[in-house]
Amino acid sequence: MRRRAFLLTMGGAAAAGAALAADAQQQVFDLFSKIASALSDDDPAMFVEAVDPAMPHFDDFRRDVVALTDLATLTNSIEVLSDTGDDTHRAEELDWYLEMMSKADPHPVERRREVVKFRLERKGDKSKKWKIVSIDPLHFFAPPKIT
Repeated sequence: MRRRAFLLTMGGAAAAGAALAADAQQQVFDLFSKIASALSDDDPAMFVEAVDPAMPHFDDFRRDVVALTDLATLTNSIEVLSDTGDDTHRAEELDWYLEMMSKADPHPVERRREVVKFRLERKGDKSKKWKIVSIDPLHFFAPPKIT
């Protein structure tokens, strides 16, 4: 039986004054909620699809996220620490806690907690979907060091 858990809180995030900024803020919040949930559900595709393929080191990132979900069952907890920007550009700082349990051996666990910074832009012609254009540190989503 696989353990799945996900927690997302808006503690500390500033409320946007303008309606467009509030909509953008909610859309980005929803995107990160879906990403964290997908990782906990062993589905890296949602995260990879949310990232702009033009992001530096995209291929390494995609490989790492897929390997991460292949090797470990994940539990995510994220808290928005900072949310700034407008309806086309956003900068997010998330306190991301990631617990990894090896799929090969349910006992070893690796835990990571770090402030992860994201930059997002609206991309696309018709739908203008939010795309992650930068992740720092990128190595946070590397596969676990399971021996």
